[in-house]
Amino acid sequence: MWQYNNVKFIYANQVDSIFGQTATIPYILTYTKSKYALMEALRQKVEESFLGVYTDIDPRTVKYDPPFKV
Repeated sequence: MWQYNNVKFIYANQVDSIFGQTATIPYILTYTKSKYALMEALRQKVEESFLGVYTDIDPRTVKYDPPFKV
């Protein structure tokens, strides 16, 4: 498994009238080391969190520390 720490991103939620907000997730675990796997795990974490299912993440703004194998 791969661990990504300090995953920061900019999101928008049109239902709650939130645009251009920054959020940080302390860590995300994925089975493979790829941007696609990270984005899927990030979307799942966001849908489970207080941000909600209507949150749009700008993939160009996703920043994180270098991943390492766990």
